[in-house]
Amino acid sequence: MSDWVALSEMTAAPLGDGVLHAATFVCEVALPLPSTAVLIDWQPDLAKARTFSVFMDGETGIVVLDRHGPAVRRHVLPGPLPGGVGTARITYGWNLLADRWVLSYGRIGHGEERVARGVNPISLTRPELGDMCRPEGAGSWHPSLLWFGVTKGARPPERAPWIGLRTPVETARGPVPAGLLRPGDMVQTVDNGLQPVLKVHRLRLPSRGSFAPVILRAPYLGQGTDVLIATDQLLALSGPEVEYMFGVEEVLLPAGALADGTMARADGLRASTDGIAIDLGLPELILADGLRLLTHGPGTEPPRMVLHPYEAQQLVSLISRRSRHGAA
Repeated sequence: MSDWVALSEMTAAPLGDGVLHAATFVCEVALPLPSTAVLIDWQPDLAKARTFSVFMDGETGIVVLDRHGPAVRRHVLPGPLPGGVGTARITYGWNLLADRWVLSYGRIGHGEERVARGVNPISLTRPELGDMCRPEGAGSWHPSLLWFGVTKGARPPERAPWIGLRTPVETARGPVPAGLLRPGDMVQTVDNGLQPVLKVHRLRLPSRGSFAPVILRAPYLGQGTDVLIATDQLLALSGPEVEYMFGVEEVLLPAGALADGTMARADGLRASTDGIAIDLGLPELILADGLRLLTHGPGTEPPRMVLHPYEAQQLVSLISRRSRHGAA
């Protein structure tokens, strides 16, 4: 569920050593950039002239540079690059066995991507990544750089639903922080009573840019404390607005749809975040501090109607009007 080898601001070194023969470097950048920017500049040993850098300029393009002593390689994605306001994603993938690299750039949510390809790829080792990611390491990062990481896959892992480690989940023995749940624990569900936990997936994911989670603010949705969850985590809502708009008692929508600044807000304070995905075998609504959150499960139909983005936006707008001066 999470294939990240390393993430920015990660203090623990990636497991293993040696060269990553096939991997993808990913970073996200806040637009617009004021001018030419050195997004990442890693120089661990000036005496050995070791460097890995990523340059970006809206007009000239993107350059990935690698130096080992006198040997210097540059891979270039020519500009001009699509500009505007938002978040841009840069990916640099390499495969040493196939002798190929690919460098891409695009603004997230705009369906635009520029791609360049070539041979003689640049690669990185796990120890190098560990030093590059540590805040006290030899790397420097541009203020517009939101986060970066390396994955084994050819593309970045998709966002995943998760709940924060401290989220209190109702169990047979009372509320238990999600991070302390273990297989075999009996979790209270809305529809089927107590159900055993089959697996607990601990995820470490980027926590800025397109991966930024949300904080559901108390007491607008009935919870006693603020709750940190993934923007893709589905939760159930009920009330007069739901019955009026959809003719059912309860619907599911992603937590990100609630981020109106009042009931919830995006949280991008950390470069990465640990979360928990609970597997009960089938998707079930569990109780977490007054919230009803959908667990993971195989590709079966969710137990409630899942709203389309435009439906969720309309519903949240109605609920916000009612909750503006108090709890929903």
